[in-house]
Amino acid sequence: MGVPSHNNLYDRVNKLLLSYEWSDCCFSVCDKKFKAHKLILVISSPVFEAMFYGPLSTNEEISITDIEPHIFKLLLNYIYTDKVTIESIEDAYDLLYASRKYMLEYLSEICVSYIQSNMSIDNIITILSYPDYMQEPQLVSSALKLFCQHAEYLLKENKKCISANCLQKILKSNDMNIVEKDLIQSVFEWTFHYCDQNNIKNDFHNRREILIKSGLLKLLRFFTLSVNDLAEIVSCQNNLLLNNEAEDIEQVVKSPGDINNKILPIFDTTTLPRKSMELQWCLCHRTQIRSESPLVVDPNNFIVQTRVKANKSTFINTLIIPSRMAPVADYCSNTANTYHEQFSVLIECESHNRIISSFNFKAETEFDSNIDIKLEEPLLFKLNVWYKIIIIWPHVGPFFSHSYAVQNRDRCYSNGKIKFDFEDYLSISDNCGSFLKALKFCM
Repeated sequence: MGVPSHNNLYDRVNKLLLSYEWSDCCFSVCDKKFKAHKLILVISSPVFEAMFYGPLSTNEEISITDIEPHIFKLLLNYIYTDKVTIESIEDAYDLLYASRKYMLEYLSEICVSYIQSNMSIDNIITILSYPDYMQEPQLVSSALKLFCQHAEYLLKENKKCISANCLQKILKSNDMNIVEKDLIQSVFEWTFHYCDQNNIKNDFHNRREILIKSGLLKLLRFFTLSVNDLAEIVSCQNNLLLNNEAEDIEQVVKSPGDINNKILPIFDTTTLPRKSMELQWCLCHRTQIRSESPLVVDPNNFIVQTRVKANKSTFINTLIIPSRMAPVADYCSNTANTYHEQFSVLIECESHNRIISSFNFKAETEFDSNIDIKLEEPLLFKLNVWYKIIIIWPHVGPFFSHSYAVQNRDRCYSNGKIKFDFEDYLSISDNCGSFLKALKFCM
């Protein structure tokens, strides 16, 4: 007797989905037809149970206009197989809507988990811009925390993408890594983009009305400003304060106990500034594969390079490399354990072919240890863009020679939330070790 081609329940049910054999119902989803089986749908969803066996049941073709065909296909795939492949945040939210519509609780959990796991500064504004009925409290809380940690960068680079609803959620936050003066100026500038996108005449009156009617003006903490900060806002071309309002705010700033009742309805009267947030820096340590012969830096070999790429935009603040090997004579005599390290660091964005950071490193350093190179300020490594980290030693004489212990290290690092790819180049040397041992990042 031959072995059946579909020998387990999963294969047999999946065959029904793919072949439509014995189907007894049909859905029209945006003019695309999907045949299915009532029994399988009914045992999965109380909504389908009511649809097919309730008092208002029907045997007619069912039209669905609020779900895209590819999302409905994902929904059916989950119902038939308990499996689903989500490929984007947008699909996750659309599938979350469909799962709630048909009361598929576990599928909803899968969607929320996908959004949570794939949240990054690349899509955080998209997440916050979804309406409240599409949200989960834990998602909003996580998204706001991530946005506020990187508020200065995100407000600077993404004003055109932020909706009024999204901005309102942001401004309600008490903790944010941006000074209030810059936050106010960013919000004032945001009104330009809002007017353009909504075909509103871009003038002072309309821009100001947008802030008042949406409740955004009242969420800005003018009374936490210094006199100089207030003067800078008033003198800026984007200023949306009336002259008398600026005068009243200045009076309060100078005398916090004297709040003019005339401005109470429009402004938040709190004098408590927002708190800055501490960033959590994570270590990306490249696992050692095997040791290599030492890297010798001399007049013919004085440049090392490592290319780095991440699958999510992330900030980098520290590079970690090996220090020099102790000279044999010093090692034997045990007299010297430090030396003066000196080199230049260049970081290049390959997609734009430009140096985004350069500085000289000089420090008294222990032999046979690690060197933490703290960048002058965190650098953003953008999603799927290669960055080249270049270290160049100066020519300190015609015969200088320094040795560094290197290992061949993994070309990939992943912690389940972010993945880094590495490629090492050690100038004209035949050595194939990895000079960059690790880096510290913040998503």
